[in-house]
Amino acid sequence: MHTLITLLKERQIPFEERSLLADYGGFGSSVHVALPHSPHPEADGLETLVLGIPLSGAEAEDGSGELSFGVELGLAFIEYIRTQGSAIRIRVAFLGDEVSQLPRDHRKVSHLGLEDLCATVDNPERTLLMYLDIDTAPQSLVVHHGSGKYIAALTLLESLVKVWDSRHVPYRLAVTFNELYRLNLVEGPEVMNRIVKQDIHALYITGSPEKKERVGLPLGIREAPPEAYPLLSREYLAAVLAGYADSLHWATGNLDYHYIIINCLGNYFFIPEDLTVILFMLLMGALFFLFLVYSIIYRTIVVVQWRIFLRYFWIPLIFLAFLVIALEAAGSLIALAAKHYNLPLSLADYGRAGFKLALALLFLSLFFPLLDFLHIPRKANLYGNAAVILVSLGVFIAAGLNITFIPVFMWVLLFTFLGAVIPIPALVYLCALITPLRALGLLLQSASGRLAALFFAENWVISFYLAIITLPFMLILERGTALLKRPRQKAKGSFFLQRLIPSLVLISGTLGGLVFYTRQLGMQLPPAPVRRTIIEAEGIETAFDEPAAGEARYAAPILRIRSSTLPFLERQTLRITLEARGTPRCFALYLEPEAGTLPVIYAAPMPFELNHEQNSICFILGEGPPNPFTTEIVLPRDFSGFLRVEVLYHSWDPAIDTLPPPERDDYVLQVIKRVPLPNSA
Repeated sequence: MHTLITLLKERQIPFEERSLLADYGGFGSSVHVALPHSPHPEADGLETLVLGIPLSGAEAEDGSGELSFGVELGLAFIEYIRTQGSAIRIRVAFLGDEVSQLPRDHRKVSHLGLEDLCATVDNPERTLLMYLDIDTAPQSLVVHHGSGKYIAALTLLESLVKVWDSRHVPYRLAVTFNELYRLNLVEGPEVMNRIVKQDIHALYITGSPEKKERVGLPLGIREAPPEAYPLLSREYLAAVLAGYADSLHWATGNLDYHYIIINCLGNYFFIPEDLTVILFMLLMGALFFLFLVYSIIYRTIVVVQWRIFLRYFWIPLIFLAFLVIALEAAGSLIALAAKHYNLPLSLADYGRAGFKLALALLFLSLFFPLLDFLHIPRKANLYGNAAVILVSLGVFIAAGLNITFIPVFMWVLLFTFLGAVIPIPALVYLCALITPLRALGLLLQSASGRLAALFFAENWVISFYLAIITLPFMLILERGTALLKRPRQKAKGSFFLQRLIPSLVLISGTLGGLVFYTRQLGMQLPPAPVRRTIIEAEGIETAFDEPAAGEARYAAPILRIRSSTLPFLERQTLRITLEARGTPRCFALYLEPEAGTLPVIYAAPMPFELNHEQNSICFILGEGPPNPFTTEIVLPRDFSGFLRVEVLYHSWDPAIDTLPPPERDDYVLQVIKRVPLPNSA
């Protein structure tokens, strides 16, 4: 921070330093720089482009003053805009207290600088916040344009892609399937979650130094750009960002959030919402026309097929019921296996999710031989028609919910239709399997573990939804089986055994694989996180300093609390000094009443709130406090109670923790001490 402020002063750049203690309890500060602009006479778009750059790690901990690549990029961008000007308002915010070093279960505050930045945005609907999280010089960039159910507007993302393509900047989109965002299968970065909650347009840019990617180049051109382009230097990227800022001055009133992204040979193409609707209507019209032609030519066959379908429509419903039962049974078996090998129930990975689905389908295969005893004319047509009807209903429901769902269901409808009309069993099996395998590959590549966790949700409604999604593929598979010619010399019972015995063998093999996989998974689980607690006795006030000659030597406490009061009229000012041995990462300060009545806090330099039990007041403090830390709180004069302090360490210190060193990096030592408040009388 000191190095950054010094550079801004040397370059005569006006800035605002914003302390984070009063509003958020952070001990750091953010630096905001507002840049001058010359409004475009025809501009009717975004009013402000905000670059958020974390200061965490910006300066070396040894005090060398080395700045991160992101901070240097921000400084270069400021210099470029000051020289070239801008058509829109631009603010560069260097954000303090962004990253927490504590594990998630002990993390109390993070991204304080970002929270403060979002609070300063006056018009969220006309502001784009681009968060640049680039610590070291990258070889390529990664763009996150969504989080949860939010995706960035088409005009913002498409403009960025065009500018980067024209400047030959290597990049890639983290997720190219907006359906994953709409279905909430991709959680997205925490930064994006915080920004979109404030209804601010957001893009999150990170560096990718581990792999050099050449995307966004013209079709067929895969070689590196000329050496004349200083790719990914801070000066070159600053000019690229300035070009993107200039591209935002055109109108953005009609924002499109229902577009489709197509990735073709590393080049991104965008289909807007209106074109998606037109293509959808043309495709559905073509299918409807083909169906009319087929009905006219084969009128008698169509009538017979629909008569059979209406007569035996209850068979797909039985399929659905048995599939729900099979999913629930498979989930119970996997839960028993996890319990036997002491796996936590919260541990859900795609391996066990695949075993659950495989078990469910194999259990369902035990039901299929029973259908061989039913005389169903044109059985293959019945299964094909049922699958097409289910997927067609899914397409229309998807179109009503969100236009971005249409491409997924249209892909499914295409292969389901082919599987329902092709008379060759091998091709029918291929059509039934190609769509699930493609969807699984996309999810494994782009989604997080949210889908795997969804498979293990103990809720029959989830099983019902999964059964509906899986049912069309099962019907097509059963259609392929029905197309196989049954040997005339064998009775139904013989064919029943031919189908039942392979199913039992496959189930046994899947169960054996599940046991082996679960056992290996349990053996590979990392050790439990190290969480240690030391409770110091009340009233220990032994000094840290060496005792004077002739004085008794006491064991130095880990935490020392000094408190005093200064009464004034009906109030008292409580002065607190906290001092801990070593390098504490965080202090937690609680005020507890003696008789159960919480006091009124007249003034405090940091925010405060009631704890979960509502029996004490918690003063919110960030990480990296000064040691010793001194603060003052104004209370009622007649209040009496206790002061409870917790100090957290995230690195093992043998002088403080006498237990053996931890085996993992997520070590946390919590020291708790409770002392009575001094008498204000």
